[in-house]
Amino acid sequence: MNRQNVTIIQTSSTVRQITVEVEAIDHESAVEALQNGDIDVPAFDDPRWTTNWTLQSEEYE
Repeated sequence: MNRQNVTIIQTSSTVRQITVEVEAIDHESAVEALQNGDIDVPAFDDPRWTTNWTLQSEEYE
């Protein structure tokens, strides 16, 4: 029996989420301030971020 190389390809979607407190008149104003860049989004490596992975497909070649 011979050895064979098989490639496994997994396609996933990733959702990262963080909840932050923002000083604003109301919720809509807080969202707009983030969208406009008036308030900085936390850094990518901020430990408060949570990540959820969902496997969408797996193929073998």
